[in-house]
Amino acid sequence: MLSSSAILCVGAIYLLLVVSSSHTAAVHQRASIEPRSSHAVAHNSYANSGPFPILDISYKHILSQIGANATAAGNASLPKNIREHFATSKAIPLSKRDAPSQCGPGQPCADGSCCNSDGKCGYTSYTCGSSNNVRCLSNCNAHAMCGVNSLNAAQHCPLNLCCSYFGYCGTSTAYCVNPGSAQSGNPCQQGYGSCQVAPEPSCNPNTGTASRGRKIGYYQSSLERNCNRMGPIDIDITGFSHVIFAFASINPNSFQIIPLESSHPALYVQFTSRRSSTLQTWIAIGGYSFSDPGLTQNTWSNMVAPQGNRATFVNSLMGFMNMGGQPGDTANLVSLVQEMRAAFGNRYGISIALPPDYASLQNFNPSALSPFIDFFNFMSYDLHGPWEASILGPQIRSQSSIIDISSDLLPLWFDNVPPSKLNLGIAYYGRGYTLQNPGCADVGCPYAGASSPGTCTGSAGVLSLREIQVVIQQQGLTPRLLPDEMIKQISWGNQWIGYDDTDTIALKSNWADQHCFGGLVFWSLDLVGVGTGDSPISPSPDSTCSSTRSCIGSSYGPCCSAHGFFGADAAHFSINNGCQVTLGVCNTIVVLRVGGVEVEVGIVGWDVRDCLETVVRNLS
Repeated sequence: MLSSSAILCVGAIYLLLVVSSSHTAAVHQRASIEPRSSHAVAHNSYANSGPFPILDISYKHILSQIGANATAAGNASLPKNIREHFATSKAIPLSKRDAPSQCGPGQPCADGSCCNSDGKCGYTSYTCGSSNNVRCLSNCNAHAMCGVNSLNAAQHCPLNLCCSYFGYCGTSTAYCVNPGSAQSGNPCQQGYGSCQVAPEPSCNPNTGTASRGRKIGYYQSSLERNCNRMGPIDIDITGFSHVIFAFASINPNSFQIIPLESSHPALYVQFTSRRSSTLQTWIAIGGYSFSDPGLTQNTWSNMVAPQGNRATFVNSLMGFMNMGGQPGDTANLVSLVQEMRAAFGNRYGISIALPPDYASLQNFNPSALSPFIDFFNFMSYDLHGPWEASILGPQIRSQSSIIDISSDLLPLWFDNVPPSKLNLGIAYYGRGYTLQNPGCADVGCPYAGASSPGTCTGSAGVLSLREIQVVIQQQGLTPRLLPDEMIKQISWGNQWIGYDDTDTIALKSNWADQHCFGGLVFWSLDLVGVGTGDSPISPSPDSTCSSTRSCIGSSYGPCCSAHGFFGADAAHFSINNGCQVTLGVCNTIVVLRVGGVEVEVGIVGWDVRDCLETVVRNLS
């Protein structure tokens, strides 16, 4: 018999279900086929940049041009009925707002709109033109998001949002007042979207649509943390209906499904072993930094456009699962999912992760996708972070305030997405800041930057829920509930963290029940447990491995056996024999019969056909 370690094939032969989309689209694509950070914690790769908060920015721009915030020239530029509307509206705050100048010489508008000499941004003649009193300084040929000042005066608001007089798409009365007679200059531009605020769905909370509905947990496949490492068999799945392995990748040239890292096929074995009659195992495709600048940045858009590429992808999915193992082109994305459903039937499930920011969400067509998917996972976290400092200002904003979540969901109600198809996202991690002044440690206080990295996760600005629990214990802290935002906060020294725990999860679950959601989704299950322990892991100085001694970096062998010893043969590296995935490299063994000869093969990559060809060559 061939030695089980003699052939290491490139192949993932284990199943799962699929699929989640990349979290961004045409406006903000993210990607990389290279392995993501070994210390990744958050769902989204916002270390250097985040989603552009266009709805927040446009609202500030509108408010800056009306009432007490407007200049004399600005007020004079508004039609009489616009001035009267905003002067009498009780729904729009008109008090003078203290904020940095929107733009000026050498400082263009953050959203690319026209900047005038009054320091105002927008798309009307007041900001883009010139008169005796005011002139445009930069981006003077910019086109509005929608309406008469948009490209060819033909751009409608995606997802049927309201097109305001100022050429911005939005969801509130500042954008949506019904024009009635449709006179030129009324607050909402008729024919470019809705002109009515979409109502929020409402249910009796006792129905428990979310709290007694789907309960979905992601599992991150990264095992390189300094401590608290958790393999698939370590995660607590009590009460969960679905677990999702994050992530698989797509070859940007062949559009075949491939493991994100060569170690993942071994994890698939443990992961799918958790499946039961009450728990489904899925895998997410793309995600995290898949659409960041890099090799896979345009993979989604390249794959979904030609029908032949879509067919290759769907066939690859079928093969991937049967073996046990830029989406800005909205119409093609819908076609892809429709073709997947036709191929899958009811045998496999399909879900899509929806980004919460309108700049990305507008490139999806959720209402058209809805009939072909099982559910959407709405990523209602990472809503704010240090990446916004130069845009919204360096003031603390919680990453998962229910106020922001409610606002970010409004585009889905405009698009008539059934709430029963939505799962409300909950983060098992907190986002934090380093305070400018330790005496001001609350939402709204200024910050100097991201909070310090955690001992185990090692990511600035983020702590896992387990790390937060350790900090609370070590620092003797009493967390403070912010009931209006449905979050907890803690502060110590110059550090501030906002997060969710069992108390706030119960509040948000009840809120989701009241809004008819079909379930909850958690990122991620490996951020909540102790795993290998709270003490950092280092390379072992001898031939043994344990919760603080890793094979990685040791000279005694890359694999840790079930009995805690190093080695490089099947007794050590086989996941079937109990190889410990959190402490070293593990592979899976497949016994093949070729020409009457049994061959043990270690599978560490993709694809199994190459493996079989190698086996045959070695036997002949």
